[in-house]
Amino acid sequence: MTRRAESIGLGARAELRAWYLGRLRPRLVEAVTAGIVGPGAVEELDLQVAELFKLPERRSASPAQRA
Repeated sequence: MTRRAESIGLGARAELRAWYLGRLRPRLVEAVTAGIVGPGAVEELDLQVAELFKLPERRSASPAQRA
């Protein structure tokens, strides 16, 4: 992979991470609070996303633990 392709990949990953943390994750927590989805589903998604983006441990904690 060229340095340019690496740079583009890192930028795309950073953009997706920002979208997840800033837009999707808060809505998932709201959905858990409203009883629309179960906390286990959000926790599973957090684990998968944490693996993708290497989120800090506190970001992948249970929504109930952060509430």
